[in-house]
Amino acid sequence: MSRIVLKLLNGIYGWIISSVVMVSAVYAGYSMWDNSQIYQAAENVQDQIRQLKPDEDAKGGPGFDELRALNGEVVGWLTVDGTNIDYPILQGDTNLDYMNKDVYGEFSLAGSIFLDVRNKPDFSDNYSLIYGHNMDEHLMFGDLALFKDKEFFQKNTTATVMIPGESRKYQVAAVLQISAGTEEIFNPDKWKDNLDGLGKYLEENSIWYHQQLIDLLKKSPDRMEAVSLVTCSDGSTNDRTVLILVRENPKKPQIPDTPGGGDTNGGDDSPGNGGNTTPGSNDPGNGSSGSDISGNGPKKTGDTQNRDLWMYLIGGIILFIIGFETVDRIREKRHKD
Repeated sequence: MSRIVLKLLNGIYGWIISSVVMVSAVYAGYSMWDNSQIYQAAENVQDQIRQLKPDEDAKGGPGFDELRALNGEVVGWLTVDGTNIDYPILQGDTNLDYMNKDVYGEFSLAGSIFLDVRNKPDFSDNYSLIYGHNMDEHLMFGDLALFKDKEFFQKNTTATVMIPGESRKYQVAAVLQISAGTEEIFNPDKWKDNLDGLGKYLEENSIWYHQQLIDLLKKSPDRMEAVSLVTCSDGSTNDRTVLILVRENPKKPQIPDTPGGGDTNGGDDSPGNGGNTTPGSNDPGNGSSGSDISGNGPKKTGDTQNRDLWMYLIGGIILFIIGFETVDRIREKRHKD
């Protein structure tokens, strides 16, 4: 009787394992196909929409009229130099509107790059917050993770936000990995008056930061503007990767002792003006050779423990299956003997 029961259990066990393997294989195949479709759709949208990128130099190329004819909720265009981030910025009625909707207004898991609804669409706030999905293959805000590498952070230091009638140059000030909902990053209202306190926060919490720009934020918070680019962090459910861009507001008094003696937006390299002050630039004579980079390096997040827990669970299940199979074979061998 016990032998019949063991054979029955063994048959059931084999059927379950075979079914699980087959279902897993089918699901894995579907997931790979579905994932490729998502990325292909995102690439297609990016290729198409870049044909309508406003002409920064106003030399007869497309303007914002063409983009807004396509979607009236386009408020700007973001370009981060050295990356594939080159997208229109949208702003919906809520922060959920463009989480899964492309610039054409169609459903898309890749979503769009969008401005927080608490910010003014003309980027007149001291602090603006822009979101995008973290995707592989250099799509959407996937390239933000590259700035966690110190060498990449040092070499890629500029970005541009175009709005109707104006092109604004920004400098990369810092990169962080922080918990979602952190007040200093995710509440634009905190910085309505000025950026007093932001420099200190970045100094204490960034992976890497340019000391010159942080010092400028701390010294003259009422003369600076900041834009945060936010996306999810790899291997983490609650953490976000954030790239901080800053610029001096040209409508406010010029800062007399800008690091390097030049224009914080890059300036030119003509004799006597102090040279280009882009942080991390290796251009001789500009007063900055990359030595201003500070920080503690990539952070280890608590969410990693969740991933480890799943690994332990999977390992435990595998060990249980192996143990059950071993015991079953030993019993069958003893029965034959």
